[in-house]
Amino acid sequence: MKFTLEGQILFSKEAPEALEDLNNFIENANSELLVRGVPEDQKDQASQITLWKLEGNTLKLTIESGRRARAHDALLRMKKPLSEILGPKYHLGVRKITVDEYTIEIPTSHKLDLPEMPYVTEMDIQEDKVTITFHDLDESELRKHVVDRVVKQVLTAAEMTFDEESPSDILTRQVTKIEPGTIIAKSREQQFFFEGDPTEEAAKLGWVKRFPGKGQWFYGPQIISLQRAIEEIFIEELVTKLGFMECMWPKLIPLPVMNKMRYLEGLPEGMYYCSAPKRDPEVFEKFKQELLIDKDVPIDRLKEGLKDPSYVLAPAQCEPFYEFFSHEVVDESELPIKFFDRSGWTYRWEAGGAKGLDRVHEFQRVELVWLGKPEDVEKIRDATVEISQKIADAMELAWYTEVGDDPFYLEGRKVEDRGIEFPDVPKYEMRLVLPGQEKGVAVVSGNVHGTHFIEGFSIKEAHKHNIWTGCTGIGISRWIIAFLAQKGFDMENWPDMVKERVEKVNAPKILTWP
Repeated sequence: MKFTLEGQILFSKEAPEALEDLNNFIENANSELLVRGVPEDQKDQASQITLWKLEGNTLKLTIESGRRARAHDALLRMKKPLSEILGPKYHLGVRKITVDEYTIEIPTSHKLDLPEMPYVTEMDIQEDKVTITFHDLDESELRKHVVDRVVKQVLTAAEMTFDEESPSDILTRQVTKIEPGTIIAKSREQQFFFEGDPTEEAAKLGWVKRFPGKGQWFYGPQIISLQRAIEEIFIEELVTKLGFMECMWPKLIPLPVMNKMRYLEGLPEGMYYCSAPKRDPEVFEKFKQELLIDKDVPIDRLKEGLKDPSYVLAPAQCEPFYEFFSHEVVDESELPIKFFDRSGWTYRWEAGGAKGLDRVHEFQRVELVWLGKPEDVEKIRDATVEISQKIADAMELAWYTEVGDDPFYLEGRKVEDRGIEFPDVPKYEMRLVLPGQEKGVAVVSGNVHGTHFIEGFSIKEAHKHNIWTGCTGIGISRWIIAFLAQKGFDMENWPDMVKERVEKVNAPKILTWP
């Protein structure tokens, strides 16, 4: 890979008398500053200032590099030490950093099919390489790592990786240290009492009815009685015993909060977006008139009356926890802080499409979130998973727990922010067996985020001690469908701990359904 950058550093005033010190700084930068942290045998890949010229109050530079300490990182790295040298002696400050033109050559083994990308002004795709050109980038765009993200897109398309890490090679680093899919615990064999599709059986018995919305269901009294029983077990055996306190959190999440979560980078296509109506009675009067006359919803007219999307329906349920602590200071004597929410739906647009009751777009969970010292955060996560396994054993359910893939919200962190801390295993996933399906259904996701959300939401500890966050989502809706798939719909086959908690309901009979 070859990076060639032509840029400028704008000073607060002209200072021709600083020319000699500038020359010394650049010589030192080429020999020390720009190669710092690069292995000795790879220093030919580091950045070097190949041309420079002082014109008035502007230092014009050409920086070339390979994949180590890339040229744009080198330009940013120069700002502070340059100010420290020139400021005291010449009262000279760095006002602005800009990139006039930046060309990056990425070798490939075949011709790639690449989409148009933001910030890229030119893209030349050949059989053996892709050449990308940027123009007029400012400092904020460099610090937001837009260049790294574009490079990552090309590397991903070319299926290229590097074995050595540098600040930019983190593009391809997997956070999880243990191979995802590794099974760490498994239940003994259990007896199954049902054959067939539990969704079809639940609909046939009138326990559920399909709702017009994609991936949505009407859940009747019988299945909700079972849901409340299982939820009650988790509250008593896990949530209360681990000392979590109940809260009620919003489910309509503003886009700026989602941006701090980094979900918009991880899986923007997996969420429902919401728009508020404009204050325009005339548009809605036209909407009503067209609806009255045509008897069909005039979607185009409705769009005219809506603002741009500004919210998403909560895809994780834990988003308000981090926003609650955003820019707040906690004292270690109060840690760990453990909250939970069970007040509503979680919404996801499933990429693989909705399927039965186990893959839906709207589902119920108990969401546990906590903040504490790193060792405590990991212990709490592990405890939530271990107790969930014991609950499954008590319900006589077949299960297994595996190391999960890197959570999708960490995608942006692989591109930047080397200082973000992660545990060796960010995610454990517990699955209940679904007879006839290879993977079963994920019912418990235990996560340790390290400093991902601490940094993103600027959460501080009073003594500047290190703090992490964690969350465990208990998928009650999915737990129910797996329970029915294994134990069936005859309560006589259900374990006592569930059966004794399920309230008997007399659902009304409807002549035409089920």
